[in-house]
Amino acid sequence: MSTEKLKTMNMKELAASWGIDYQVFQIKKELVESIKDVCEKENISQRKLASMVDGLTQDRVSKIFSGQVGHMTIDKMVEILTALHIKLEVKTKKTKAA
Repeated sequence: MSTEKLKTMNMKELAASWGIDYQVFQIKKELVESIKDVCEKENISQRKLASMVDGLTQDRVSKIFSGQVGHMTIDKMVEILTALHIKLEVKTKKTKAA
C-alpha cells in the first residue's frame, strides 16, 4: 500500500486494511499511549522495558512505540502495563446499530 494511500485513510479504513477490528485497534492505541507516557515520565528506556517483561525484546518495544501493534496481543500489552504498575480499567458502552 502506498504512503499516499495511507495518508488519505481514516482510522477505521486503516484498521480494516490491516485486517483488524476497529475496536481492537482503538484499544491497542490507547494502551500504547499509556505505556509510552509512563516510560517517558519515569525515564524507562525501551531496553529497560523489554527486560521487565518475559518474552519482550527491545525490537518489539520499538515497534510498539511506533504503533506497529497488529500482531501484539492485548494480553501482552496488559503484561507490560502490569510491569509498569499501571492499573487497567475496562468499561463497556452500548453503541447505536449501524
